[in-house]
Amino acid sequence: MISIREELAGGRGGVPEFRLLLPDGWTMSDVSERTEQELLAAARARLRAAQRPDTYAMLAGHVTEAMRAARQQGAFAMITPGAHTPQWSLVPISILASVREGTPAVSLDQMVADAVENRGARALDGSRHFLRWAQAQTVELSGETAGAYVVVYLTPMPGTRHRKALQLTATLAHPIDVDPTTQPEMRTWLDLLDAHLLTFAWTGK
Repeated sequence: MISIREELAGGRGGVPEFRLLLPDGWTMSDVSERTEQELLAAARARLRAAQRPDTYAMLAGHVTEAMRAARQQGAFAMITPGAHTPQWSLVPISILASVREGTPAVSLDQMVADAVENRGARALDGSRHFLRWAQAQTVELSGETAGAYVVVYLTPMPGTRHRKALQLTATLAHPIDVDPTTQPEMRTWLDLLDAHLLTFAWTGK
């Protein structure tokens, strides 16, 4: 398990401490440009040693795009494979942590209702707290069109009376001609993401 406060030296103000079991070698970090360059340098060295430059090209594009989107969306943390991730766990997936908050015009409950009605959101299997939905997208990575399968997990933040929620957005980059919901290895990773989210727990205020 990792603690957001242990990883981010206090985390984002107003977000209670939580713990989450991550895949072997994965880490949580901030979304600064300095962190982006550190992640890319570590991935380049590791994949060069493993003689997998093709994987680096996709991973680098994915990380750059994800970090840019994270900063634009106000995310406060990013979970990715780290420098010591074993080979089997080194996949182009990132998870962004952000806060969703209702507004005077649209409450958080209305946002949730819209996700259920229009995005197919459902309770995460085995969880009474997480709402989950997914959507397929296309993105530009290093000048090439790639697929991006996005899975969103939403859970209310304690003590906010359903006015705020923690959103974890997982993105799996994949070749445009591959369906990650049917490709065996990618399907396994999507199932593992769900399993890891089920280890989530609020641990402080």
